Amino acid sequence: MEALFLKILNMSITASYVILAVIFIRLLLKRAPKKYSYLLWSVVLFRLVCPVSFSSIFSIFQTKLFDMTAALGSGGASLSFIPADIGYMKTPRVTVGIPAMNSIISGSLPPAAPYVSVNPLQIWISLGAVLWCTGIAVLLVYCIVTYIRLKHHVGTAVRLESNVFESDKIRSPFILGFVMPGVYIPFGLGMQERAYILRHEKFHLKRKDHLIKPLSFCMLIIHWFNPLVWLAFVLMTKDMEMSCDEKVLSETGTDIVHDYSTSLLAFAANRRFPAASPLAFGEAGIRERVKNILRFKTQKKWVIVLTAILCVAAVVTCAANPVKKVVANASNVLYGKYVFQKQVYMNPLSSFIAFDGYKEYYTLTKNLLVLTDETGIEHRFDVTYKQDKVDEQEFRNSFMINIGIPDIAAYKERYQYTLTGTSSSAVYRIYRLDDEIWLARIHKDTANTQKSEYIWNIYKIARFDGEIPMKGYISETQDGVENFLSLQQGFKSGYDTDKCYNITSDYIKESSDYLVFKYDTSCASFLLYEDKVYTLGEWFGGYGLTSMALADLNGDQKPELYFTYSFGSGLHRSNAGYFDPVAIKVVFFDYTHLNKDMIITDNNVGGLSLYSAAIDKMDSFVNFEIERKDFITDIVYENGKISTNSITKK
Repeated sequence: MEALFLKILNMSITASYVILAVIFIRLLLKRAPKKYSYLLWSVVLFRLVCPVSFSSIFSIFQTKLFDMTAALGSGGASLSFIPADIGYMKTPRVTVGIPAMNSIISGSLPPAAPYVSVNPLQIWISLGAVLWCTGIAVLLVYCIVTYIRLKHHVGTAVRLESNVFESDKIRSPFILGFVMPGVYIPFGLGMQERAYILRHEKFHLKRKDHLIKPLSFCMLIIHWFNPLVWLAFVLMTKDMEMSCDEKVLSETGTDIVHDYSTSLLAFAANRRFPAASPLAFGEAGIRERVKNILRFKTQKKWVIVLTAILCVAAVVTCAANPVKKVVANASNVLYGKYVFQKQVYMNPLSSFIAFDGYKEYYTLTKNLLVLTDETGIEHRFDVTYKQDKVDEQEFRNSFMINIGIPDIAAYKERYQYTLTGTSSSAVYRIYRLDDEIWLARIHKDTANTQKSEYIWNIYKIARFDGEIPMKGYISETQDGVENFLSLQQGFKSGYDTDKCYNITSDYIKESSDYLVFKYDTSCASFLLYEDKVYTLGEWFGGYGLTSMALADLNGDQKPELYFTYSFGSGLHRSNAGYFDPVAIKVVFFDYTHLNKDMIITDNNVGGLSLYSAAIDKMDSFVNFEIERKDFITDIVYENGKISTNSITKK
């Protein structure tokens, strides 16, 4: 019963929006023939009866006012604002299709109680289902009783003709019955008055209104808790009656306007007898009907055509569900270069504030996040992307304390991409909120028993088309040098003071099994991989190895080590190459850059690029900075080969 109750609630919410749309359109058609307003209510009946519909981009729910992403769920056939399992959710969430209201409503729901057998929301749903059934029972009893009473009152009616009866116990004409409906009119009507009254009632029968109204009232009984459905039933009944009035006037002419209006007023004034049952047709909206009759006039054909087109379009757009938006994956949406724009959130315990003028750059590729600070120093993270829709309550739960949390309720499209590092834990999170991109840093706290990770700060970042200022650096340690020398065995550079250092960057150490070593006088550079030593370039003159990067350009799941080096004291030359861990060899590119050094860096499409570079802040050949200058070429994988030759040099 609870499941059926929730399904009815979802249908009622959908119908509520359609009712409001129909009321608005009905106001626009105030001077148009009422048969078109009456037609509009068919789509409300459809929404109240049928839980599924077709999808179309021409849906009222496709407009900017709505965000039906959550309501559409995994399919687009039905709209589910209240999940069927909401009573069992740890953090209950509902959507009403309007982002600004979702957070308010969901925030008022009682959370799950982990130490009790039944959640509070389950109890409320059960009570709601019982109350719903009780309301249905009361209204059904009311209908049956009023219908029986009305049948009793007309039991002495006299047949006037075929299915027309006269009674002295009714105050206005109406139709009673479903299979063989009868038209009941009061005694004392004049011949002319009776003629147009019967014409009115017979047009009801021709249009099957005697079936439509009971069906509509049945929907009202099912959705009795929704005040908009009651309003819709009242307005639909008025439009039904006024459209029949207009039909009579269009066939008989406007000469009967005065007599017709007088009859309606007389019916309404006669209070000595009971009104018709909700399942029959008594007088409805007499005041509106009389006013409509008095201003009736035949409309021009072009007005009729435009009104008909508008009504058909309105019915279709109200009946259609929105098209489920295809969420582009991270590769199509996020990859590229960004620059810091502003600080959105800062944990109150943080000591860092991004003041005006703060600069930081971000590069997102398929498996890499590169943060470049204003000095040009890079910090790299291997990442994989996990894409989810943003739940407002879960977003709020992502913070350590409930202070200064940014409000995301106003955003319609909300997606998050969790950037998971090599340790399978989140390091950063990207939020795509409409046209905005937020970068959130995740803080780990193993000492916190309540929450082991939470958002530490959030930056709003913007697309960046320029060149990100970048500096690489070579720094030395003695880690692993002894082991390297034992494996190298017998190497002599010709310099007695030559000393070997480990210059492997932290990123390469953490992300691969490569170790790079360099001598501080000769600049001889070597790779240690799987206990074997490989020579990385020339070393007579120049600076030896100047930069290194990691990438899997050929897609064999084993990243290659890319590097640049320079040599020659008279004619300075720079070259680049890579170590292929599958072929187990060093490959040198054909391209030579004369008289300058080079640096190899990641680009914004998941590959690598070569730039000219300048050596800066050199303490020694194993301890210096290298600053990126002009773009030279991209390194690409094409036709089964990694090279620089397929890209035009710039």
